[in-house]
Amino acid sequence: MIKNYTKLLCIIFLLFFLGLISCFILINFKENIKIATVNTDILFDKFIMTQELKRVGEREFNTRKIKLDSLYSVLESQSVSENKRQILIKQFILEKDELVEFNQNFTAGESLKIWSRIQSYIEEFSKENKYQLIIGSENKTPVLYTDERIDVTQDLLKYINKRYEGLK
Repeated sequence: MIKNYTKLLCIIFLLFFLGLISCFILINFKENIKIATVNTDILFDKFIMTQELKRVGEREFNTRKIKLDSLYSVLESQSVSENKRQILIKQFILEKDELVEFNQNFTAGESLKIWSRIQSYIEEFSKENKYQLIIGSENKTPVLYTDERIDVTQDLLKYINKRYEGLK
């Protein structure tokens, strides 16, 4: 009885071992999954659309800031009556709040537009280059290790800039 039990355990172990070997062989002969990493900070900052929209936002911000600075200069002037000063202070606070709100809304809104465009280009890039997975990270913070050979940040950046300019 013990002899049969030992034979049964040996057969089960042998089958288990053969199963593991089979799985290992199948996994290695299966199509290799192509994975890449991308530094999303670099991708976002060096994307031409980002740079264009940043210039537009800076122009609008600077225009509003110049207006606010000139209002502040008037407030600092000794020739302004107290009544007028109170009105100008309210106007200054209002315009300052509007400037802060503009800056926040512009940044958030434009970032969404930019990421949406980048995402569509990444999908095309992935299909063309047969990537099944592209891992994005900010300076590799959430990624514990990346072999530099799979970092395609510069290739992807060239691709999305060409697509954005209509060259591809």
